[in-house]
Amino acid sequence: KTLVLYNTGVRLAVAGSPVLDDLRKLAADGVEILVCGTCLGYFELKDHLAVGIISNMYSIAETLLGDGKVLTI
Repeated sequence: KTLVLYNTGVRLAVAGSPVLDDLRKLAADGVEILVCGTCLGYFELKDHLAVGIISNMYSIAETLLGDGKVLTI
């Protein structure tokens, strides 16, 4: 239901990512994609976000702690 990208994982949601089409399909199927805005800023990628919603660690932590199942990769 929700995919969270933070740290170097934010690179998956920017222009030129090899998995961008897959992420767009997930988003079209209703998967919410949260992308850490601080991480995007650190890697200077905020202007290159191609899929997902810029989020913050408060919202990301709330999402991770609130779900019954969390899968980390």
